Amino acid sequence: MKKNTLFLAILTVLMLAACGNTGKDYARDTVQVPDELSGEDSIAYIENVIYTSPISVDDYLALAPVHTVEGYYFGWPEGEGVDTLPQKDRCAMQFVNRLMRMNHIAVINGNPMDKLRWAEAVNIAANSLKDCVPEWPLNTAPLFALKQLEGYSNTSQVEMNFMSYEDAVLDYYYTIDSYRQWLNEVPSSLHSLAQEEYEAWVEMNEARFALWRDVSYRQEWYSMKPMEIEYYYSLLAQNRRDELALERDIILNGKTYAQQGKTVTSAEWERWLRESSRPEDYELLIELEWEDNMPDEETVQECLKAMKSTFDRWLKARQDMAAALPETQGKSYDNLTADMHSRLIGKLAWLSPFNN
Repeated sequence: MKKNTLFLAILTVLMLAACGNTGKDYARDTVQVPDELSGEDSIAYIENVIYTSPISVDDYLALAPVHTVEGYYFGWPEGEGVDTLPQKDRCAMQFVNRLMRMNHIAVINGNPMDKLRWAEAVNIAANSLKDCVPEWPLNTAPLFALKQLEGYSNTSQVEMNFMSYEDAVLDYYYTIDSYRQWLNEVPSSLHSLAQEEYEAWVEMNEARFALWRDVSYRQEWYSMKPMEIEYYYSLLAQNRRDELALERDIILNGKTYAQQGKTVTSAEWERWLRESSRPEDYELLIELEWEDNMPDEETVQECLKAMKSTFDRWLKARQDMAAALPETQGKSYDNLTADMHSRLIGKLAWLSPFNN
């Protein structure tokens, strides 16, 4: 099978994300899609019946193989052409396939706590990947798997866009897993506050991405839009991992943290939201008479409302955590919050310069 054909097969499997009756037993009886349902009807069945909270780790792992285009299992032993590929490629494709299928389940469900169990399920899949390719270090094996597949893509804009989506999902996994580890380490007296901050961050993160995707960033006529906004989504995740490492040092080790960026005022925050309520290329769209590419007002208001409400919840969660800490630690935590707030404005400055 040629590389381009093989990649398009992956793309079709992962983007359609349909599900059919496989005739096999899985973790839940409801995984079994009735024989009379297929195509869009089977997708509706899955979404209406299976995607309910809570989703266990076993559920994720069991749903992964069945969550595919009906009759086609790419990345599994039955996959067309897979058995002719080198072992590393087969192992990488199997893992990435499971990663993306399980992520789709977590996204549809939308529950932050279920995403923690998604990270656990990915860890189990990564263990299998390490067994398959022993020379790949366990903690970076998922990244090695994606890099292994790069040779099957990057030959068209569609493929590059989809590869960037896979990269963003992997970055998000590493961040959610960092949160999972932090929630296991945080002192019990602070656990509920840390969990509230985690849930608020997940919701704010998704609201920010929706604002980019549907309102502020370039619209559908721009072919690199998916690739560029997935880059910023990855940056959100990468920054949060670095910030979590700083928080851990502040809370567990008494690290002192001084604010690095400027304080963002309420007026500046509101101005940024107003400026983000129309496409960045607004003037160009007007000039080209492509007003139809602009988001409708209802979508704009929904995205702005979600951004405001999730930000308010996140900020309160962090204020509550700071208040529960000793004074010096609370001040350092507040300083970090201020820098996190400043990075939310505009195009997300990297955190790494502040660590030098």
